[in-house]
Amino acid sequence: MAVFSVALIGESLRDFLTGRMYMPHGSCYLWQTPLVSLHLVANLLTAIAYFSIPIMLVYFVRKRQDMPFSRVFILFGFFITACGIGHFLDVLTLWFPIYWIDGVESSFTALISCYTAIELYTLLPKFLALKSPEELAAINQKLQIEVQERKKVEDILSRILAGTAAVTGRDFFSALAENLAIALDVWYVAISEIFENSTDPPQTLATWENPKFPSIPAAAIASSPEGANTNQFLQFPIQDRNSRPIGTLHVQHHQPTIDQELATKLTSIFASRAAAEIERKRALDELAWANSQLATMNNRLEEKVAERTQALKTVNETLRSSEARYRSLVLNIPGAVYCCLPDAQWTMQFLSHGIEPITGYPATDFLHNQIRAFRDIVHPEDYPRIFASLAMLTPDNPTYTDEYRLVRVDQNICWVFEQGRGIFDETGHLIRLEGVIIEVTDRKLASQALDQERRQLRQLIQNMPVAMAMLDKKLRYVAHSRQWLVDYQLGEETLVGRSHHEVFVNLREDYRQHLQTALSGQVITCEEDCYVQHDGKKQYLKWTVQPWYHRENQVGGVVIVTQNINDLVEGREAALAASRLKSSFLANMSHEIRTPMNGILGIAELLQTTQLNPQQQDFVKTLSQSANHLLYVINDILDFSKLEAGEMRLESVPLQIIDCVESVAELLAIQAQTKQVELITIIDPQLGGTVTGDSMRLRQVLTNLVGNAIKFTHRGSVVIRALPVAEDEASVLVKFEVIDTGIGIDKADQAKLFRSFSQVDPSTTREYGGTGLGLAIAKYLVSLMAGDIGLESSPGQGSTFWFTARFQRLEAPPPLPQLAPYRVLLIDSQPLSLEAIRRQLSHYGVSVIAYGDFMGGILALEQQDSFDLVLLALPIFGNQAGIETVLDKVKTLLPRENLVLLLAAVDYPRLKNWLQPQGLRYLLRPLQQEALLRCLQAEISPDQTMADIADEAGLDLTLAEILGDQGGRSPNIRILVVEDTPINQTVILNQLEIIGFNTIDCVSNGREALAQLQQRTYDLILMDCLMPELDGYTTTEMIRQREQEDTHQLIIAMTANAMKGDREKCLAAGMDGYIAKPTSIKTLRQVIDQCLQKSEKKRSVVAIASPILETATDPDVPVDLTQLVHFYGNNPSFHREVFVQFLEFAPGYLQALQGAIANQDAAKISYEAHRLKGAASSVSVRKIPDWCIAIEVALANENYATIQTLSLQIETHFQVAHEFIQAYLESPR
Repeated sequence: MAVFSVALIGESLRDFLTGRMYMPHGSCYLWQTPLVSLHLVANLLTAIAYFSIPIMLVYFVRKRQDMPFSRVFILFGFFITACGIGHFLDVLTLWFPIYWIDGVESSFTALISCYTAIELYTLLPKFLALKSPEELAAINQKLQIEVQERKKVEDILSRILAGTAAVTGRDFFSALAENLAIALDVWYVAISEIFENSTDPPQTLATWENPKFPSIPAAAIASSPEGANTNQFLQFPIQDRNSRPIGTLHVQHHQPTIDQELATKLTSIFASRAAAEIERKRALDELAWANSQLATMNNRLEEKVAERTQALKTVNETLRSSEARYRSLVLNIPGAVYCCLPDAQWTMQFLSHGIEPITGYPATDFLHNQIRAFRDIVHPEDYPRIFASLAMLTPDNPTYTDEYRLVRVDQNICWVFEQGRGIFDETGHLIRLEGVIIEVTDRKLASQALDQERRQLRQLIQNMPVAMAMLDKKLRYVAHSRQWLVDYQLGEETLVGRSHHEVFVNLREDYRQHLQTALSGQVITCEEDCYVQHDGKKQYLKWTVQPWYHRENQVGGVVIVTQNINDLVEGREAALAASRLKSSFLANMSHEIRTPMNGILGIAELLQTTQLNPQQQDFVKTLSQSANHLLYVINDILDFSKLEAGEMRLESVPLQIIDCVESVAELLAIQAQTKQVELITIIDPQLGGTVTGDSMRLRQVLTNLVGNAIKFTHRGSVVIRALPVAEDEASVLVKFEVIDTGIGIDKADQAKLFRSFSQVDPSTTREYGGTGLGLAIAKYLVSLMAGDIGLESSPGQGSTFWFTARFQRLEAPPPLPQLAPYRVLLIDSQPLSLEAIRRQLSHYGVSVIAYGDFMGGILALEQQDSFDLVLLALPIFGNQAGIETVLDKVKTLLPRENLVLLLAAVDYPRLKNWLQPQGLRYLLRPLQQEALLRCLQAEISPDQTMADIADEAGLDLTLAEILGDQGGRSPNIRILVVEDTPINQTVILNQLEIIGFNTIDCVSNGREALAQLQQRTYDLILMDCLMPELDGYTTTEMIRQREQEDTHQLIIAMTANAMKGDREKCLAAGMDGYIAKPTSIKTLRQVIDQCLQKSEKKRSVVAIASPILETATDPDVPVDLTQLVHFYGNNPSFHREVFVQFLEFAPGYLQALQGAIANQDAAKISYEAHRLKGAASSVSVRKIPDWCIAIEVALANENYATIQTLSLQIETHFQVAHEFIQAYLESPR
């Protein structure tokens, strides 16, 4: 039934709402204008009122926060607002009849009205239960009391807070007690502290008696609430944060009027603050106690601290400095510090900013993998290895180090070094990684480069062509060459890593020391060492041991380099053998050449002592010059051998530079003038002092240069000039120049001149000859004199050779004499000679009038007849005829008493016999300063001048000149000649006879000499050094051994050995003197006289002269007697002696030659042919010398048939020569 009723109502309502039974407003006749206006005004005012009421309700409700039932007011506000909207829509429907809107609004208003009614239904009972006004008044009064009490409490709290806020500690408790007593208006407040687990009574922290109340005895103050009125005594506990009692606060009044509620509130509020202050007090007390203890300890340490204060200051300064350095070091440590999870991404929990300079990414990018994981920048090739190594970490081995590559932000690769530690939990599980990452790109690249260098070094060492090993400081092999294994027979396996002492077990102790020395930083080198291998084989080595260094200049080990020099040693030994062979050859050559040369020069010199016709004089002169030239060549070769051996030394003896230069000019004057070449000397007078040097070597250099200049000059002049170029108190540097007008030398050929065996024209058809050693020797000698040598030359323009030499001063040059007002007329057609003489005269202060032509000088003499001296330089006549006629004209035109002729030395021999009767004075050119000065000073007579010049020039020596002064020599001197060569025996004997010795014996070897000495005593022995059976050295030693203390046998060596050391060897053997063959009569006499003077045994000598025998000139005669006379002079007795010796020895020579030919003994054939040739040549036997030469040629070609034929020819001719010589000897003398 109820359901039916509801359905009926709903259906009726639907019909009402959807029906159209109502009338539209506009159609109603009742709606007129006034009525409409009334509806308009009424509805608008109603709407405005409805809108204003809810606005005011909502405003006032929001203003009062504690308004009860505020929801009701809000609902009423919505209800009234909805009503206002309805009236407003009613106004609008007057013009816009939109009734659906009005209906919806009415429905909304209805819903709000219904909801409001329902809410009022629930709230009306509450409205009805509200207090009555009387009750509300009582409530309001009570509320006012509460507000007053609350305000009072707030004021009390404010006062207490103001009184206690700014204080702490004990002051807080005093302030709290005071302010609390005043606030509660009580007589007494006390705050006490109690101690847990302590028997000590509570400690009063603060008390305060209110002066407002009368004072009472302390006994009246209660200590506990028992027995006291609760309104008179209150006690409150003070608890710490753990609710443990730490103190009490009690309040007491003399009357039971304490407001317990207020007191409880206040004490509860300040109890926590009091508890905090008590705890703070306790902490301060503990701190004070600790400070007290600390102070006590400090007091105890003060004495010790005081004692160490000064030291600590220094230590502190050091520590501060160290700390500053450490702080700086820590702050500037490169790299990144990290802490990450051990996951696959290496999730970073912490990463320092140092990672940014390494990778280019900021550290924040990697934290918790926000932008990228650290694993993303690890090089893909390195990640598996790193991850595997981290997986191997254990609690027992938690540390790790690694080097790997990172990919930078610019995609470049950088190397980093990481060192870290794994952190494990209690179960041994890895929970995180901590460590540091440092960039090592530069070091890695350097290490890679170093590894590359090491590989290259090892490869280089391995392929070295010498034995080389590189060892570290522990002498372990780092690298070695293959040659090292080969040279020391160590197999083919590498030695790297093995110890050097393990490889060479029996290493010599000195080698071990060398290795240790090299490890100390020194370099040891040995040019030659003999190493004995394990098989006993000797190996000659050149080795070097030197340290090698790390980049920090620390010794890293040693490098051993050895070179097998077996071939070099063998080559050196061969070279030394060759050198010894060469020296032996030179000695033998010198001996073999000087032996016949002794005969040649000796016979030539002997011939000069005889009367010869002009043709014979020319022959002797040519013979002497050729032999001397050959001797000069031999001396050059010997000097060069000394030069090569470095054995040439300079002497330091006093000398006069002017004398040296003038003596060279004097020596070479005839050679130059023979070619019509004028030789001129220009010497600065400042060189007149005495200096020290080697005069012989100086003359040798000058002789070589001047001789070359003369050789290559066909016309003109050669000038020798000497002048100082630098000098000080101790020394003088002199420059010597040799200027010629010869053929000159091309620039390209000048460099050849100072080389050994080098000439401008080395062909066999060259015109000038020479060995090519002279300038090389000169250059070496000049270097020994601390000088230089050079030349300036052009083809066809002549040459200037110059050299400098330094000499030490002994005496300053003497002052030059001044001869002014001496006047001299000088006539010389040679301009250079004219200028040289003029300058020389000017140095003496002489006034010189010089003319270059003879007629000009005559005219000057006629015009000025007041000259003190007339010097007339005659041209070089040489072989020209009519020289006497020219001189006859000269002496008629010039005043004889003032005239001095300047003659060429080459013309003097022809003129000396003519000049003496004429009474003319003369000087020889090249002019010497001393001779000119003596002439100017008129200190010598013409005869003395002529004799001096002849003696100085060494021309046309007479027997008396050769013999010299014999006044002090004993006439009874006995001489023993020990010589194995018959020719030399003959020469020496004749030379001794010419000198004046007539008691002479001769033996052929040392044994015969010893035997002869047993039979007879001698004052002098001339001892040859190289002889058969017993040589001169051994013979001399044996003689010295036989001598008694008071006797000394005088022995002079006469040997053809002229090599370096031969003189010293002779003197060391005990000989008293030394003569090199060939020797001249003058040299022989000088040496003998010197030795005799030393032994104080001299005898007189008698000169011997022999007539010259007629010589035969028939070419069919087997002996060339003319040549014999040419060699030995016109001395028949001497000729007979030579022939006798030939007949005595030559048959034996021939027989030995034939025996050697029969045996085909090449060496013997060569020796005997040479000996027979020499013997035949010495007596001028024809043909045999030529056939002997032919045998030597055939022997070189091993043509023994020809040798046999020549032998037969020699034998036949020898018989003929033998018969002729025998007949000659049997003929009357």
